[in-house]
Amino acid sequence: MGLFDFFRNKKLELSDFVEMNQKGIQLEKDGKVDKAVELYEKVIAHDFIGSHPYNRLAIIYRKRKDYDNEIRVLEKAIYVYENKNSTGNKLEGFKDRLSRAKELKNKNT
Repeated sequence: MGLFDFFRNKKLELSDFVEMNQKGIQLEKDGKVDKAVELYEKVIAHDFIGSHPYNRLAIIYRKRKDYDNEIRVLEKAIYVYENKNSTGNKLEGFKDRLSRAKELKNKNT
């Protein structure tokens, strides 16, 4: 059973999301960026309140000039952080990045 199958069939806890993020980091190091993206997307689908998967996805999508997905991920991060009553640098950072991503999208369309 692979990592994806393991996580598909169980109730996920914080430690599972941490493990998924660590696996995503390793996949990126191994050059398997598409697999890392798939894993990070699974993490954010659960409204994970940690910046790593949102940051990595935004960076990867920006490098690919996939502004629609970058914007989607940053909007999701803002939604999660606002609804978990999180404030501060991370939330503001996501808002700033979202503004820049929208500017780039408009510039390149």
